[in-house]
Amino acid sequence: MNAPRQDVRARQTRLHDYQAMLARRLREARSLPAVDSYLGVLVGQRHWLLPLAETGEVIEMRAPAPVPLTQPWYRGLVNARGNLLGVIDFGLFCGEGATPVQPGSKIVVLSRHVERACGIVATRVVGLRHAVDLTPAAGAEPGGAWQGAPFTDRDGRGWQVLDIGRLLDAPAFLQAGRDAA
Repeated sequence: MNAPRQDVRARQTRLHDYQAMLARRLREARSLPAVDSYLGVLVGQRHWLLPLAETGEVIEMRAPAPVPLTQPWYRGLVNARGNLLGVIDFGLFCGEGATPVQPGSKIVVLSRHVERACGIVATRVVGLRHAVDLTPAAGAEPGGAWQGAPFTDRDGRGWQVLDIGRLLDAPAFLQAGRDAA
């Protein structure tokens, strides 16, 4: 009879230790200079670097509630800790086709300020990336107004910095609604 209680306590202790380790690692990562720390995400086939200082949380993928009369790239709304969060198919927004959703896909919240926050669908969250591990892409120029510097990692994989502030201020991004036809 005591064995099941001990198993539950042992699992609770392991879970508590794991949560403490995750919290510690996030604090450590956020203590690095903002220009040096990124969250790497895969959207479709494209790798993006989201500045850690401007990135909110990563939440489990769930089907957003559709919103009528919105752009095709506006997936809908989800409840994120009691706040409604607009979810964007960033691949469609970029003109690259719908972002594939697969097991392990996530919604990554852009902005730490609730009033400006929205989420993008990430095919996969790759993890933390640091500037010391990246090389500016030779001869490459930043793309649109919200696309920051391009980089290459040690494996030769191309990465694009997402300027979250500029994206959240871009008129095309702010116009999620469409006219009724």
